[in-house]
Amino acid sequence: MWDKLVLIGQSLTSMLSNDKVPPNTPPQYVEEMKTINFLRSKKFFVFISSVIMLLAFYGISTIILFLTYSFPSITAPFVTIFVETIKILAIIISAYLGLQAAIDFRYNSESNTSLKGENIIVKEEVEQTIIDAYANQYKDDKSYAPLVWINAQPYE
Repeated sequence: MWDKLVLIGQSLTSMLSNDKVPPNTPPQYVEEMKTINFLRSKKFFVFISSVIMLLAFYGISTIILFLTYSFPSITAPFVTIFVETIKILAIIISAYLGLQAAIDFRYNSESNTSLKGENIIVKEEVEQTIIDAYANQYKDDKSYAPLVWINAQPYE
C-alpha cells in the first residue's frame, strides 16, 4: 500500500514540474514527458485551485460543525447553507472549465499561461542589376522615381 502511495506521489510531482518523468513511463515517451508541465495549463490550475478551495471550505465547515454541536438549531441551517454553497461553487467551476475547453477546441488554441514570443527578422536583398534594369527601362517615365533618389534612400 505504501509503495502505491509513493508511486502516486511521484506521478503527481512529475506532472507539476519539468524534467521529471512519471514512474513506469515507456522509453519512447520519456523525452516528451520531460517537457510537459501541467501547471502551465489554465484549466489544470483552475481545477487544482478549486479542489484546494473546496477542501479548505470543507475543513472549516467541519470545524464549525464540531463547534456548534451543542446548538442543534444553528447546526441544521449551517449544513443546508454549506451544501448549497458547495453546489454553486461546483457549478461555477465546471461551467468555467467547460467553456474554456470549448473555446480551446473551437479556436484550436492552448490554455497555457506561459509567455511566448518570437522575433522575426527579415532581410530583403535586392540585386542592383534588377534595380538598374528597371531604372533604365523607365528612366523617361515621370511616374517612376529617379535612380538617384532610389539610391539616396536609407535601407532598413
